[in-house]
Amino acid sequence: MSLSVVGISHHTAPIAIRERLAFPADSLPDALRSLAATPEISGCAIVSTCNRTEIFTSSERPSTRLITDWLHAWHKLDPGQYQEHLYHLEHSAGIFHLMKVVCGADSMVVGEPQIAGQVKQAWQLARDTDTLDSKLDRMFQHAFAGSKRVRSETGIGQNPVTLPFAAMRLARQIFGSLDRLRILLVGAGEMIEDCAVHFGDSGIRGMSIANRSIERAQTLAERFEAQPFTLDDLPRLLPEHDMVLACTGAKEPILTRPMIKKALASRRHRPMFALDLSVPRNIDPSASDLGDLFLYTIDDLHAIVESGHKQRVAALQKAMEIIESEVTTFERWLRLQNTSATLKELRQRAQQERDELLEQAIQDLAAGKEAEAVIRRMGHKLVNRLLHGPSIRLRQAAESDDETLLEAARFYFLDRD
Repeated sequence: MSLSVVGISHHTAPIAIRERLAFPADSLPDALRSLAATPEISGCAIVSTCNRTEIFTSSERPSTRLITDWLHAWHKLDPGQYQEHLYHLEHSAGIFHLMKVVCGADSMVVGEPQIAGQVKQAWQLARDTDTLDSKLDRMFQHAFAGSKRVRSETGIGQNPVTLPFAAMRLARQIFGSLDRLRILLVGAGEMIEDCAVHFGDSGIRGMSIANRSIERAQTLAERFEAQPFTLDDLPRLLPEHDMVLACTGAKEPILTRPMIKKALASRRHRPMFALDLSVPRNIDPSASDLGDLFLYTIDDLHAIVESGHKQRVAALQKAMEIIESEVTTFERWLRLQNTSATLKELRQRAQQERDELLEQAIQDLAAGKEAEAVIRRMGHKLVNRLLHGPSIRLRQAAESDDETLLEAARFYFLDRD
């Protein structure tokens, strides 16, 4: 059984490429079913966030080429496109990688806790869609348990420089004090909620929340003394706000260049800070050349985040040691599972031979044949049938001087201790 990972992340590709390979949330069930229907795939799960898209599979043999071909076909890309940005990990390396991801050791913000929840959602969706097999399911559960151990035994999650915190620091670099500014948050998910917490505590003058669902916007707005709106209100809202943070699941930009250009003209050269935390992007990247607009993406926060990363190098090293031990534990379980399958098959084969000969013996006894002769003949045939295959392979091993196989045979079949 081969466990594989094919992925792309902020380590290997910029956002312009990552968004081409991202899976919108509403497309994931169909994508999982499509991948699970691919020949040779026994189980699959897909993790797709703003920083990474990763496909986890189990199969009878290594299948990274098969997965890569499916990924390109699903996104209607030319075969091999962006190949240099993809990574392929097999077995131990894939297990190690999943544990790094879940505990936050592979994140842009080292130690951030959100990724664990996102991976759990991906695992649960694969379960609900019935695309997990037992080994891939156990691999994810083991990763969650290992992540919990990493967080409890190291300081990897202490004082992380989160993306919302980095966004606020970047805004202060541009504007200085934020107490006279108004911020518009587009979306109402976990990331926007975290941004509302940070900017709400920064002393800003006002906050608005625009979302496709007005009910969700109202729920958040009540918590942070903000004004709720729908996405249809964006053209009117933009000129009134100095900062815009967007993070939704939209597949196309919802803040277009003409919309932003018109808003900037209405602001009469007052600068606007815009941060797009979405993949695919919610703010048209072509608007970056507009005067008075400071447009940033999630990748631009890397330098700010890096300063916090250096403070957790020691914790990261300890985390790697824990992950290595957890990988060893999982591999031991996997070997036991594979051995159990072999023993089960061996026992089933022996029982089948026994049942066939037993049925024949019952028929002979019913026909009046001597019982002792029937039993002796049955025992003789059973020994011959059970030892026929091993005998041929042992003779072949002897002819090819395969001493390893001969020693194994003596160990398993002749040693009585």
